[in-house]
Amino acid sequence: MTGRRAILTVILAGLISACGANGGPSPAVVATSPNVAGADTLNPTTTATTHPPPTKSLVSLSPSPNRPMVPTATTAPVPPKPAGVTFDQQVGESDTEGVADHIQTVTWRTPQSEGVEIRVYGVTKCIAAPKAPAPGTSGPCLVTGTPLPASVRTLLGTAPASNGVVSWSWREGTGCDIGLAHDPDGPVYQAVVLAAYNASGHSIFAIAEPGLWFVPDANDTVC
Repeated sequence: MTGRRAILTVILAGLISACGANGGPSPAVVATSPNVAGADTLNPTTTATTHPPPTKSLVSLSPSPNRPMVPTATTAPVPPKPAGVTFDQQVGESDTEGVADHIQTVTWRTPQSEGVEIRVYGVTKCIAAPKAPAPGTSGPCLVTGTPLPASVRTLLGTAPASNGVVSWSWREGTGCDIGLAHDPDGPVYQAVVLAAYNASGHSIFAIAEPGLWFVPDANDTVC
């Protein structure tokens, strides 16, 4: 009996050992799906780690401190209206035939900037004269605010603004002049204006000589 119990004990111990080794299922390992956005492809024996999606770099809109700024081209402003304007007329000494030099001069104080040109025009119409003035009345041919289309302007002279002066001249016989003297070979003009010009345009006109209209009465002697 003792020997049989010993054998049974050995067999029982073997069965218990075998049941302990194969008696229950092994715990399952769950792998993280490789299709999840942002997840790495995982080996079933590794632990899943989730990474945030990469952040896109933003391009700075500010200029680089190492990049030189490109200067923007600027347009010069239209020059100002000439100021400090004067008009003068001189008649030289007559020769034996009664012919003399006639010189008209316009000066201005400003502008005198580089790149600015002064153009002097004769106004060929007495614009401010009334349609039916009364005898014995007179007045200027040009007043401030009068429109000056190109059709009533004739160019008399030009000069750089920095000169401050422009003159023109002609020769003719001396005698009785009615109205503003002018070159007999050119158009008649009743007033003188000037404006400052540059690449951007021109100033409004300044009156150098307003001219004069008049209606004589019965007691006036003309020439």
